[in-house]
Amino acid sequence: MAVGTADRIAAAARTIVLDEGADRVSMRRVAAAVGITPMAIYRHFSDRDALLRAVAEQGWVELTDRWGRGEPRDNPRAELRRTLNGLLDFALEQPKLYTLLHDHRGGRSGGDFRSDESPVLNAVAAAVDEGMHRGLFAPDEVAEVALSIAALMHGLISMQHAGRLGLSDAEFRVLCGTAMTRLLHGVGA
Repeated sequence: MAVGTADRIAAAARTIVLDEGADRVSMRRVAAAVGITPMAIYRHFSDRDALLRAVAEQGWVELTDRWGRGEPRDNPRAELRRTLNGLLDFALEQPKLYTLLHDHRGGRSGGDFRSDESPVLNAVAAAVDEGMHRGLFAPDEVAEVALSIAALMHGLISMQHAGRLGLSDAEFRVLCGTAMTRLLHGVGA
């Protein structure tokens, strides 16, 4: 199957994002990489933001595809662990794309946290909700618990990406696991 021009444009923009970050994506650079004029991009994407949204949407697909692999989905704790490990793997393997997914306005990451637009929050909330129904987690507001979990992970990932933690990836994974265990078990005496 032939790759269309829009796909080639998005792929070139994605390469720039992966290598240098979203702020380095320009219509001129993308056009040069594809071998077209900058104006030709506008036949496929209305502006730079639309192009970055397309790159982000593909990133969300890649991230959520990671959650489709692995053990059966009959254990809410394992499902939550798989979701968070997939998020962590993605963030460590493709830090600049992860940043685009979480910082770019529009796409699936936009909207209020209760709007069902975030694949991460949706996956975490589904596992939390099932865990509450099965008595594995204490009854609580599902959306707020999911937000707490996602915010903890995103905060830690952002600090690691900024070099503020000074940890190797292996050490960082241990920190994330320990922090999540503390959150789920509480820190009370």
